[in-house]
Amino acid sequence: MLADAVGDGMKLALKWLASLALAVLFIWLSSRQWPVDQLMCRDLELTRGTLICHAAGGVWGPPLWSVRLFWLLPAFGLLVVVHFLRVWRWAPLMAPLGRFDFWTLNCVGAVSFLALFVFPLRLGEFARPYLIARTGKVRKSAAFGTIAVERVMDGLMMALLLALVLFALPVENETAYLSLRAGASLALLVFAGAMGLLIVAWLSKRHAVRLVELTVGLFSRRFAERASGMMEAFIDGMKAMPSWRNFLGFVLGTMLYWGVNGFYFYLVAHAFGLTDVIDVAAAFAMMAAVAVGMMIPNSPANVGSFWYFLLLPVALYPPTSEPGGPLAFALVVWGLMLLQYALFAGYFMVSGKVSLDSLWSLQRGENGEGQ
Repeated sequence: MLADAVGDGMKLALKWLASLALAVLFIWLSSRQWPVDQLMCRDLELTRGTLICHAAGGVWGPPLWSVRLFWLLPAFGLLVVVHFLRVWRWAPLMAPLGRFDFWTLNCVGAVSFLALFVFPLRLGEFARPYLIARTGKVRKSAAFGTIAVERVMDGLMMALLLALVLFALPVENETAYLSLRAGASLALLVFAGAMGLLIVAWLSKRHAVRLVELTVGLFSRRFAERASGMMEAFIDGMKAMPSWRNFLGFVLGTMLYWGVNGFYFYLVAHAFGLTDVIDVAAAFAMMAAVAVGMMIPNSPANVGSFWYFLLLPVALYPPTSEPGGPLAFALVVWGLMLLQYALFAGYFMVSGKVSLDSLWSLQRGENGEGQ
């Protein structure tokens, strides 16, 4: 028993160390293009609701960045709308698996979205299946399948959006443009392949599981057994797909969710006076770049990686008049999202509807995804 506890602790420690290494890597990558010293203020001035950061030289020096604080309020309001749209689009996928009222899904979703954002290496992906299964109405494996469908659809939609919106962006930095184009193309291939695999799984569970065993088994038999078990879990979640009504509801919810999300990025850019650089097309490009980038194993709270992927499309434009503006903008976009997740999840945890012990068990790996 003690040996198991020590082993679990070592595994968790290694996961956190790996995720912290990712954070350091992406902070370093970000700082090469957007130096952190561009955020450092000698003087802060508040004038007519605008917070201005001045460089060395005081208020007579050139501003490093400025933000109109009023515009952050409607931006945060859009994040609240985004949260409810994210919960609402999950409902059609869950409908064939059990009867869940919206507020149950909202409670599970709020805590799970925070876990996904904060937990390293995407361990938070197990939060929703784990927490919704505690209601006793659905198995973890079936709920996990709905998350698989959601992730593949998100990845495919965002990769396609990024590939398309790049045609509307300038090519000030050809190297950055080609990198984004290559990344979007690779993501499209990966998620199109994943979608094809899910379609095969929908048509024939036996063939899909066998395909995973044959391909993954070339490298590791043990991992092939685990992967085939996960595939069976995905297929359980695909029970939602035969209903066109459920499928169309999910697609509509996904389009609304990402559409409103894109305008959140634009409103924060407007608050920083960056709309001459970050227009609507650039805002959606940043959203898509972040969404695709966040599909890889992440650092705790997406520190570093969030800012790195967010600012990739900005490199396509000429330099801004306020050199610290883009990085300050990226930090506020990230900070407001973290605040929204914390407020919604905090309410349900403080009220006792979700226990901290359950999230700790989840992080230690006691998620029972195969149950």
